Amino acid sequence: MAARMLGDLYWYVQVVEAGSFSGAADRTGVAKSSLSRRIAQLERALDVQLLNRNTRLFAMTNAGEQIYRHALDMINSMEAALLCALETNNTASGLIRLAAPSSLSEWTLDTLASFQRSHPKVQFALTLEDGALDLATQRLDLALSLDEVPTDSNTLVARPLAELTMVIVGTPALLTRLDNPRHLDDVTDQHLLTLGTNTLPRPWKLKTGLREIHQPALLADNTHTLLKAARTGLGLACVPLYACSEDLAGQRLQRACLGEQPCATILHALTPPHKGITSTARQLIEHMRQRLISKEREGISLLFETPPGERHR
Repeated sequence: MAARMLGDLYWYVQVVEAGSFSGAADRTGVAKSSLSRRIAQLERALDVQLLNRNTRLFAMTNAGEQIYRHALDMINSMEAALLCALETNNTASGLIRLAAPSSLSEWTLDTLASFQRSHPKVQFALTLEDGALDLATQRLDLALSLDEVPTDSNTLVARPLAELTMVIVGTPALLTRLDNPRHLDDVTDQHLLTLGTNTLPRPWKLKTGLREIHQPALLADNTHTLLKAARTGLGLACVPLYACSEDLAGQRLQRACLGEQPCATILHALTPPHKGITSTARQLIEHMRQRLISKEREGISLLFETPPGERHR
């Protein structure tokens, strides 16, 4: 009875996190009808309604929300027990949930593939995310971040991995229309592309200071979109050199505003504190470091050849 209920609680968590029975079915490969039957079975066993569900509404009841939290704790404990058993053998295995910036998607996937060839029992759940990350809420084992790392928190450990060269780029046609400017003072906001959310554009970070951008031609939530927009000629973008090196080589894009020097960006590996990081995640981070040492690419270079002092975030 207890084992069956634990299984039903697991499927309940999957349905809640997917936001619907259909979403959970797509995510897990289990039929929608089977999931609905398991949740109904759980409600009968607990003698409580867990979900309000009709054609317009899918939400947890108050009791359902409390049971969800307890179920999540139970599942996390079960996963921790399995990881403990795996780590006893120091064998990289199991699922790693990680996030990475969109501009590093190719490098990240290439690195995961090489790691998986050496550790075939490892699986990955990858999210491409350019904004702020919350490892606990997103249940991430590891996150790669190009954002600044605060130093006033003890909930994360930040490991500097590499330095990314940033460049300003645009199409040859756009640069011709703008008279090939050397400095950003000669370019209006309407010809610039930048990251941001809603109506809050991020400034460009230059070695001489910040270039505030109030009315950009495009405001995007990820670097990949900025790069695609730059390729169309919509405006100039400040992006990692690594991400646009093929565009520069093929002359689809050109370096712009050569009188400006964008600040380099530091790539950090973010993990839970020492007790929360798994052995597999540690091995993946070290694999990333070794890949940077042995296969350095244009625009992305190793920051520390030996494991640096760890900073808490």
